[in-house]
Amino acid sequence: MTSNTNQHPPFQGIILLRDSLLPDLLKEDQSDILYWAGKELARSFTFSSLDDIISILKTASFGTLTLLEQKKSSYLFQLHGEVVHSRLSEHPDADFALETGFLAQAIQAYTETYTEGSFNVVRKKKVVEIILQADRKESVD
Repeated sequence: MTSNTNQHPPFQGIILLRDSLLPDLLKEDQSDILYWAGKELARSFTFSSLDDIISILKTASFGTLTLLEQKKSSYLFQLHGEVVHSRLSEHPDADFALETGFLAQAIQAYTETYTEGSFNVVRKKKVVEIILQADRKESVD
């Protein structure tokens, strides 16, 4: 068997794990478990700016993050780039709960405001919108 590394993007292994293996293992609990896992993973980082968060997401091969809109208690981000495009091309129902949980926890840590999130796949554009809601009344430990 021969291998040509130029035929496959460097994140092909991530795509196999995220969109083939994990759905089979986690079944209907996939989104909940991956969201929690994303939050847990983000707790191992220190975020001093939004640029830190964006950089870490890109380094982790989650994709390129762009802040589209920020209001007093909500954020609208777009996750895009080659890895997102590839995942959605190969698996139109790809789950982005891991990235959403990670981002929610990262923003919570950075702003010290309780934050939760959800995602919406924009299939035509092959991008993901991540919506975060912050609750300034709830304290963060």
